[in-house]
Amino acid sequence: MQAPDTTEQHLREWLRECPALASGNRFRVDYLSEASTEYTLNASPSSLSYRENILGERVLQDNQYINYVFAARVPYGAEVTQNLQNLEFFRQVTAWIIEQNNTGNFPEISEGRVTAITPTLSAYPVTIGSAAAKYQIQIRIDYRRT
Repeated sequence: MQAPDTTEQHLREWLRECPALASGNRFRVDYLSEASTEYTLNASPSSLSYRENILGERVLQDNQYINYVFAARVPYGAEVTQNLQNLEFFRQVTAWIIEQNNTGNFPEISEGRVTAITPTLSAYPVTIGSAAAKYQIQIRIDYRRT
């Protein structure tokens, strides 16, 4: 089955270009297995902004944003070196996203034209097991509706 042409698919493909992500690791959407090392892009709550038009109707504003969480299940444990590598991986991903934002290299999205992509939360472990942990960052996509 072919993946649908969605914002999530385009963002996933765009993130796949990041050199920090190993091409052999699975990259899913809204799912992360217990296997290590694996990536996922998860939808995250985002507010919609409205305005009142000249007819007094509430309509969506032209400028909106969407939040996503990029997460990875990675090896984890008492070994300090491994845990530092996990944080460094996310520092590299964050730096790459900022670089893409600064150069205007954005994915296409179905909602409109992307105007900015920025990490809004730094990396942190969300769930921790004896051999693996789920780390994540939050990403904000600002766009202009078309």
